[in-house]
Amino acid sequence: MFHVTLISVLVLAGLFSSLPAQAVSQVAAAERYFRQGVELQRKGDLNGARQAYLSALQLAPDRPDVNANLGLVYLRLGEYDQAVKRYAAALRSLPTHEGLRLQLGLAYLQAQQFDLAQHELTTVLKANPRHHQARQALGMALLRTNRLQEGIKELEKVYASQPGNFDVLYTLGSAYIRVGRLRDVAPLINGPFKQLDTPQAALIEGSYELAKRNYLAALAKLRRAQRLNPKLPGLQSELGYAYVLTGNRKLAIEMFEGELQINPADFNANAFLGWLYRENGHLDQATVLLNNALRLRPDDGGVIFQLAQVSQVRGSLDETAQLLEKAVTLNPDFTPAHVLLARTYFKQKRFKDAERERGIIERLNAEEQERQPSNPDLRYTGITVPLN
Repeated sequence: MFHVTLISVLVLAGLFSSLPAQAVSQVAAAERYFRQGVELQRKGDLNGARQAYLSALQLAPDRPDVNANLGLVYLRLGEYDQAVKRYAAALRSLPTHEGLRLQLGLAYLQAQQFDLAQHELTTVLKANPRHHQARQALGMALLRTNRLQEGIKELEKVYASQPGNFDVLYTLGSAYIRVGRLRDVAPLINGPFKQLDTPQAALIEGSYELAKRNYLAALAKLRRAQRLNPKLPGLQSELGYAYVLTGNRKLAIEMFEGELQINPADFNANAFLGWLYRENGHLDQATVLLNNALRLRPDDGGVIFQLAQVSQVRGSLDETAQLLEKAVTLNPDFTPAHVLLARTYFKQKRFKDAERERGIIERLNAEEQERQPSNPDLRYTGITVPLN
């Protein structure tokens, strides 16, 4: 998505005259390895380029151009933590180099160290507020840390300056759907997306229909995206969700498992697959997936509730109560969590706490009934809490 380039910043003119003969030889050898690495990198031989750059660094450990290019190699090899180390080393040698700081921010983003990415990208933008690539990456980092409205604002600024930037358009459309701003999505669906026949556009359109609860229309759009690009990140996760909503759990599991092969950090795939595994009795697998989801969104009450249900099945009453207490603190109106917490307190013989929870449930039921239609056949009757 982001453009990264080979960087060459070392100035050799006049360097050799001030060095002893052995040091001159090392500098010259390091330069040969560096040029070899550049050539191999341009030919697409990333492993060969990596070895050449590492050889150069053995002779000249602080060369920022070698560290920077090696960082790019590691990015393309998917070794993001190593990429971060190399870009950070290059930036220590050239602390005011805007390009290196941007690359470090992008490497942090790929390594899912989103807070560090935000720091570096914000620094770039303070020095150059018109740096659209840094702003786009900052918007994405903010979205990944659930600072959704802030991320949307950054992406809106980029889109206003670059209306032809479809990567921003897709991300912005997804973010609008996630926060429920469907009115903001509609102009995109009826405008630029109508001109596009891409899997990304079909994915956004399918997600939009899902958000409007038009499940069959959503499935049609998402399956079109699947035909265009079955490996599009996020697509199988969204299809899995659509299959859950339409009652096809077998296909839902297949989709979520497929998404996690492409993107292990997909929240929905981890959370929903963990829920489905829990309901199928695969508690160990469910626990791993739900904990993965919780690492991605530590304050998600739904995931915490699912983990509490796993603990309940295993008979861990204290752990169940602690998880449910956290879930209802995060979401005080989460009736099912209050129900399970009341039952758990009763089993722990904490009868006063159980009665308090039952009172909360009765209040929540009454409030929900007030919001229901006047026709008694259509009214919500609430959740009952048999404590014994």
